[in-house]
Amino acid sequence: MNGVESRGFQAQMTLKYCQGRARLAQTVLGWGRENIELGLGEKRTGIICVGLQSAFSTAKRCQEK
Repeated sequence: MNGVESRGFQAQMTLKYCQGRARLAQTVLGWGRENIELGLGEKRTGIICVGLQSAFSTAKRCQEK
């Protein structure tokens, strides 16, 4: 899974099992709270966040090579 997919999965599990609380999911599931919060925000707004490294990287992915 790439970053967007994993954050989406983490957000879904947080909503389902932890009442949408990132700190509880961090404790119970062991995931990073920042990733969970970002995934919840992406799910709420529908806007996908792209990191600067992947947005401006000129290196080709291994699949493209």
